Formats: sequence, C-alpha cells, structure tokens
Amino acid sequence: MKKLCLSLFILIIAGKFTYCQKINEISPPKSPKGILVSVEELQNIKEKAQQGLEPYRTNLNLLLKYTDSLMQVSKSWSDLTGEVTVFDRSSGNPIQISSTGGRLVYGTALAWHLSGDEKYAERAKELILDLTDTYGYRNSEEKEFHWGAQGILNLSRGGTPYIYAADLLEGWKGWTANDKLSYQVWLRDVMYNKVAWASRTRKNNWGVAGSFSAALIAFYLKDHPDWELEELSPVHQKLSPAEAFKSHNTYQIRRLSTSDEWKMDAKVSLWGILPNGAIPEEIRRGDDPIDGDYLPSFGSGTRYSMTHIEHLTAHAEFLLRRGDSSLYDHVANDGSGSLLQAYLFLIDNPKKSHCFPAARINALYMAYHYYKSPVMLKSLKECGPGSIEGMRLALFGRLTHPVDLSNP
Repeated sequence: MKKLCLSLFILIIAGKFTYCQKINEISPPKSPKGILVSVEELQNIKEKAQQGLEPYRTNLNLLLKYTDSLMQVSKSWSDLTGEVTVFDRSSGNPIQISSTGGRLVYGTALAWHLSGDEKYAERAKELILDLTDTYGYRNSEEKEFHWGAQGILNLSRGGTPYIYAADLLEGWKGWTANDKLSYQVWLRDVMYNKVAWASRTRKNNWGVAGSFSAALIAFYLKDHPDWELEELSPVHQKLSPAEAFKSHNTYQIRRLSTSDEWKMDAKVSLWGILPNGAIPEEIRRGDDPIDGDYLPSFGSGTRYSMTHIEHLTAHAEFLLRRGDSSLYDHVANDGSGSLLQAYLFLIDNPKKSHCFPAARINALYMAYHYYKSPVMLKSLKECGPGSIEGMRLALFGRLTHPVDLSNP
C-alpha cells in the first residue's frame, strides 16, 4: 500500500507522532483481521476465559448474560417487512436498527464464536435476513422519503453492526452464499444511498456514522467489483465498490477539517475538530460555548461530542485492520483534526474533565489499544470498567479490546 508520510511534532501527550496519509485500497489484508475484532482474537479470548483468566472470564460471562437477556426480550419484536417508517423521528425505531438491535445482532455473532452454541449464529442470521425485504425508512408523518429523514441516521448507526455480524458468520455452514448475496443486494440497493447521503452532507455525528457505514458497505461488497453503488443525493453518481470505499474514507478524513472548503452543513461559525480537541458541531447541541477551552457541564454538547468520537473510533479501528492508521493518526499542520486530541479535550482537560459513561467507555478501550496513552488508561481505571455492550458503533470494546484495570 502506498503512503505519503509527513512527520509532525505535536504536543498532545508527549512525544513524536508520525502522520501517514495512505492511499486507500479495497484489497483485503493478507490475514483477515475482522471489522472490529478477528475470529483469531475471539478464539484467544475464549481460551483465556476458559482458563479463568481475568478480565476475559468476567467479560465473556457478561457478554453471554447480556446477549441471552436481549435475545429473550427480542422474541416480542415484530418482523420487519415491506416499507419501513420511523415513528416520532426516534433513534429507537424500528428497534431492529436501533442501538439495541445493533448490539443484539453483533452480540449474538460474538457469542457464537465465544461459546460455540449455534443458537447465537441462528439468531444473528435471522436478524440480518429480516432486513432484506425492507425499503423506505421515511418519517411516518411524511408521505415521501426525504433526505434528512431519521431513518438515515438509524441505518447508519443501528444498521452498520449488522455488517459486523455478517462478517463473523463467514465460514459457518448456516450462512449460505445465497444468504450473503441477499444481504449484499439489500445493502447495495436500499441502505447504501441513504448512508452515502449523510457521508457527503453532514458535518456532525450523522456524517461520521454515514461515512463509516458507506465505506464498510463498499468493503463488504468487494467480491462484486463490477457492481455499481448508486448515490441519489446530493449528487447523482454511480461508483464501484472500490471507488466508494476510497471516497467515503476520504470524506471521513476531510470531515475533521476546520477549513472553509469542508464546512459541509455546519450550523455554527466553527467546525471540525479544533486544535484543542473541541467539536463545535456537537457542542452546539448543549449550553456550553463552542469556542471554549473546556466543557463546563456534562450536557448535550458533551454527550454528542462523545457520540462523534465513538463513531470515529469505530471507523479508525476498521481501517487500522486494513493496514491504514490514518484516522487514528490524523492531525493537520495547526493541530486540528485529531481524534486523540478530541479524547484528551474531554478526559484530560486541566480545567474540567469528563468520564465516558458506562456504555460509551467501550470506545475508549479501542482507542487505548492503539494510542497506549497513560491518560486513557487512567480514565479507564477511574471511570470504568463500564458496561459490556457499548453504545452504537464501537460496540463491545471492553470484551474485544480487554484491558486489565486491576493493577494500580
């Protein structure tokens, strides 16, 4: 893979960081690395849990308990079919593509590998295939779908973990070539154009989720290089999976920018990730100043900032497993656009820091595995361990990226 590397000295924690902007390619790695975790890593977690080693044993028990409970609850869910409408513009509707649905489908796929019980794989398959005859995803009070509909965000966030799960079903005899093809066709024809719109348009967490989702769909369709992925808005265009993969990864990098060229649909006078790590497009959702050097409250602006960071971390982790660390490493010449600094603005701010709450802290587990930051470890110890499941996209990080928090 070709690289263009620019060595920069940035004072974030301390030390020298090298920013390498790679030319994205869609070819799979020599040894499969999974999307957020590989089968090999899961096998290692399983073996260590069976040996009684911590935190593996506790994490595995928590996963199975959580997944079993949610599987039981999900028996009351109605099947999805035909045109789907989103009621009350809710991120929890329909439940299959809510954060709950995403956690269930990915959790069952993980549980299958970690337990060997096919009931989990069967449930993951049912959930995935339940999507394949659906379409629409308009707001229920509107007669027609419009760009900006809540269903776009729900698909970007709740629908994306279905791809994590499908990837983990590869090699299982119950996941047939026809099953995979049905799902791929649905991704191409129904989901892709919606999440691609968010990728091209939105500056905030909608756009982060959209760029990751669109790039991941393109990657999952790599075995159909001649397929065309059609985008309807904001510009009508057709891209191959390889072209779409490269394009949406580029949009994610550019979304971090504070320049006028990449304002996109920003609603305030500052945008991107500022040099101090603040994310104005998310902070504006609360009462704290968008240009401040800290966040006085744990209000909406802080929580939306964490959502933005969580989505971006999932995309960064996925690309890292393709041999591309550009999202983890990115920093502009003025220090802006840094995911690491966005974390530090929240968790290591000299004026006021904030803990990632129980579910959101799963993203921090993933980020710590890459950055190995003492500050991140300190925050995990002080604020963790958190829940096992995670929030929306950086799911089950406590399980898949375990950290021993018992040592002083």
